[in-house]
Amino acid sequence: MAAPVFPAVPDRDTAPYWAALAQGRLELQHCNDCSRWTWPARPICSGCQGDNMAWEAVAGTGSVHSWIVTHQPYSPNFVELVPYTIVLVRLDEQDDILIPAPLVSGGTGEGVYQGLRVCARAQKVADAVGQLTWEVAAKQ
Repeated sequence: MAAPVFPAVPDRDTAPYWAALAQGRLELQHCNDCSRWTWPARPICSGCQGDNMAWEAVAGTGSVHSWIVTHQPYSPNFVELVPYTIVLVRLDEQDDILIPAPLVSGGTGEGVYQGLRVCARAQKVADAVGQLTWEVAAKQ
């Protein structure tokens, strides 16, 4: 089953995030002064409040912190997709970065649990706009 597409509207702060996803990468802001990651995008660092920020790729791996299974199609485009699961993922790079996105093949939420290892997948939805989804990481 395909993940639902949530159309993004890039702005001054978020355009690099969406553009990186369109190119198949997950990038977040990284502070050159205190080395903290910041998400969601903003003009200043969430750690030191400095403005010496750069966009850098992250590994795109983490673990499920929480999730919700959506059964209501909030858009006519989603009728064929329900139920779908949105997971809140704690990134490996920094444990206070939590990123929500659909879980590919999450469906009814069966098999989803706190701590489930996932990896990011970027999907192009427009020229300079991508979308993030998560998928269950391969067993090691």
